[in-house]
Amino acid sequence: MPDPLASEYATSPPVPAGSPAPPLSSRVAWRLLGSGAGRLIAVCVCRFMRRQLESRRGAPAVISRNGAVRLWRVERFEDVSWAPSEPWVLDDGVKLDPAHSVLEFHIAADRFLELLHGAHWRTVIRQEFHSLVPLLEPRDEIALVGSTILRRQVSEFGASLRELPPGLYRSFDTFYRKLILLAFHPGGARRVLLERRPVVEAAISRREFCRRYENRGANLAA
Repeated sequence: MPDPLASEYATSPPVPAGSPAPPLSSRVAWRLLGSGAGRLIAVCVCRFMRRQLESRRGAPAVISRNGAVRLWRVERFEDVSWAPSEPWVLDDGVKLDPAHSVLEFHIAADRFLELLHGAHWRTVIRQEFHSLVPLLEPRDEIALVGSTILRRQVSEFGASLRELPPGLYRSFDTFYRKLILLAFHPGGARRVLLERRPVVEAAISRREFCRRYENRGANLAA
């Protein structure tokens, strides 16, 4: 599929001060994956993983107006959390307990990419988030949760972040998140190599999400 213009994305997130350059082996591997054939394989893998998720979970509980954002209800946060026994006080003061019901957040990257033609990515996200508010307001889940390597961007959208313990699963999920970025970002391997920190857990309370995005013109950083 055609790539959107590079200007549609924030392509220069800050690299943490003092971070070493990625190892040569890593740079070579991602550049090979970033070739035309490699990116096509990455796109196919990401689509396969999304279909697997939808097959296991069933239909999403909530879908944004254009289908780019999909939320699945999880009865207990501990079932999807990386720190299942630890309560989490979010930035707005809401306490997310292991037993709370939540909505697990996913962006359908291929659908998101289709919406970018002629529009800035922040505008697309704002419109999709705005369309979710009437659907979320009457629900009872405490928070929207997920995991990400895009720490700065997700923080700007109002989410709280929590570091995860090192281990094989964190390494695999970090690789998978980078694979998604490789598949759908026009910067390809160059963009992936800017993300040097591992995946983190992200959450925003349903109440705070609705407050931020209830008005179409709301500032994302409000």
